[in-house]
Amino acid sequence: MVIGTLFLAIAITCAGLTYYFLGLYQNIVWIWVPFVLAFVFYWAIFFVAIGTIGLMAEAWKKSKKPDHPRPAYLWLLRQMCVQAMLFLRVRVHATGLGKLPEKEPFMLVSNHLSIFDHIALNAALNRWPFIAVSKVRNFELFFAGGLLKKCGYLGIVQGDIAQGVKTIEHAGEILKEGKVSMAIAPEGTRNKDFPNPELLPFHPGSFAMAYASKRPVVVFAIQNTNAIAVRFPLHPTHVYLDCVGVIYYDEYKDMSQKELADYTRSLIEKRFDQKRARFYHAGMKKKEEAKAEDKQ
Repeated sequence: MVIGTLFLAIAITCAGLTYYFLGLYQNIVWIWVPFVLAFVFYWAIFFVAIGTIGLMAEAWKKSKKPDHPRPAYLWLLRQMCVQAMLFLRVRVHATGLGKLPEKEPFMLVSNHLSIFDHIALNAALNRWPFIAVSKVRNFELFFAGGLLKKCGYLGIVQGDIAQGVKTIEHAGEILKEGKVSMAIAPEGTRNKDFPNPELLPFHPGSFAMAYASKRPVVVFAIQNTNAIAVRFPLHPTHVYLDCVGVIYYDEYKDMSQKELADYTRSLIEKRFDQKRARFYHAGMKKKEEAKAEDKQ
């Protein structure tokens, strides 16, 4: 994307200047050097940018949280997510994007496998800026915490029902205003025991924002984000983001929140049934558990 192109342009320029001023162009033996230098300069620039934004983000943690999403910070977040996926050797395969509403924001619903879920979604959905309901402690993370705060992400305290209701109500108000889409993982927490089960129950209360705003509900099935940390740096990871359904208000207005939660969950479950072979570690964990049982 934009920042990646800028990084590449600077890296090529630095590599070319280094190659020229060292006089390496005078000997054909060194013809390969500019390509190596460009690669090194690119990632050097990337880490300098990460460090700079990280230091700024530490200061942003102490600033007052904005009342509304900030487009400039959302743009920066999406750009850095693209770079993060590139660095982590992740290839994101996003399907069904043609179904997404072009002229109105939506509630984005997905399963939750890893901290990389929303990095992958941000990298893939550059044309559809969104903020998300996130655990409050995520705002304390280095780099991400301050940036998420500036973007206008909403914090939720797990186990605090009253605070959770207020946060979902606020999310509904933001969606109704129509400035940005809103993402949430209705499982409520990361599925640490995947693939047993492959999906946790969906919390019906998460869908209150859809009813309050009358916005479409866009459902994504996410696969393999939980494999990124295991496979990096030796192996690339293929992550799949499949839009498995777009449910408009007229279609769900007569459903209860529980019925809508169950329906969206069934759409993701159906895609997993169809594409289970994509998962890297679904079988591995089952084998480990079988071995553990045999030893007992």
